[in-house]
Amino acid sequence: MKISKFLINLLFLLVFLAHSAAAQVTYTVKRGDSLLKIAKKFNVTTTDIIIKNRLKPPYTIYPGQKLKIPVNEKIYTVKRGDSLEKIAKRFGVSVKELIKLNRLRKPYRIYPGQKLKIPVKRISSNKTTSKKKRETEIITYRVRKGDSIKKIARKFGISEKEVIKLNKLKRPYRIYVGQKLKIPVSKETYLKNAQTTKQNSSKTSPPKYSMLRKVPIYKYYRVRPGDSIGKIARKFGVSVKSIIRTNRLKKPYIIRPGQRLKILIGYKDRLALNRPIEFKMPLDGQIDTTIREKGYKGIFIIAPPGEPVKASEVGIVKFAGKDDRLLKKYGNVVILEHPQGYTTIYASLDKINVKPGQLVHRGEVIGTSGVSGDWGRSGLYFEISRIHNKKAYPLNPLEVLR
Repeated sequence: MKISKFLINLLFLLVFLAHSAAAQVTYTVKRGDSLLKIAKKFNVTTTDIIIKNRLKPPYTIYPGQKLKIPVNEKIYTVKRGDSLEKIAKRFGVSVKELIKLNRLRKPYRIYPGQKLKIPVKRISSNKTTSKKKRETEIITYRVRKGDSIKKIARKFGISEKEVIKLNKLKRPYRIYVGQKLKIPVSKETYLKNAQTTKQNSSKTSPPKYSMLRKVPIYKYYRVRPGDSIGKIARKFGVSVKSIIRTNRLKKPYIIRPGQRLKILIGYKDRLALNRPIEFKMPLDGQIDTTIREKGYKGIFIIAPPGEPVKASEVGIVKFAGKDDRLLKKYGNVVILEHPQGYTTIYASLDKINVKPGQLVHRGEVIGTSGVSGDWGRSGLYFEISRIHNKKAYPLNPLEVLR
């Protein structure tokens, strides 16, 4: 009896292992493959593949990767009175499919308690197309430095052909930094990424900006008699190589009096925004525009002292303090540099909460309202200007603010 029980358990174990092995296949990812293509090929969903392989967002796959594909089939236990014809009719498949999938031999007998694999019918092409439309979202991706069509396709688990076709790219299929590309992604990926982004943004709460770009700062020098590249390099505290590279000098690196040289003295951060610029009120209060009639370029927002003053738009702190000679009459001042050449001035502050070079987001508190000596009121003096051809032009804040 013990031996027979052991044999029965062993038989059940072998059946289970056989079923487990049949329940999945291993597929090697080929060039041009995407999750959608592989799912369609094996008549499964992209979610099945993602769960089976424990893929993480953005669900990237690459050529040569081994993927476990769950086979889309059902297991049916034969009951008394069943026949292959009855079972085939019940599940909407053919008798031949049952015989082939279960490797039955003539005379194709089945018995109660037998486990049969039932193939799931493929969805018709029309239904597949509509399902694909429902399951796919088109997102916009901005090309970054170092990107290529191949890298972008691999990042989103799609083929290069899909990127080229959807964006109507022409040979030699060049893309550039800042270019917007349409990318098809599965709805599961889109919704999961959107949810992750929302959760991350709720934790950090800064508005979106694309990146801080390092912008070179140059000085120009006119070569004098007796000058050498070494002397000029020491004068500006830069390397000889830097002067040669910046001015594209060729061997034997001869310079002559009167020649104009470009000297790279450093870099500064410049913000690049991936959305339209939009200035908002930095302080809640009553607006006094009469100061513009007295020759001032901005507006004064009347508010109690100590109220939080917020950055009108994302920017970099250019100045924070009260020792600037030009702005002495304004008291404590913060100057922010924004994308597209905009600058904002926040004056008559009581406290300053930021430092020069700091990145601040729209709505971030940069200080508190104070009392102005010029107007004898508490609040904030606010000014907006824009640089054009290296010259700052003041704007009417009321026409720019939202």
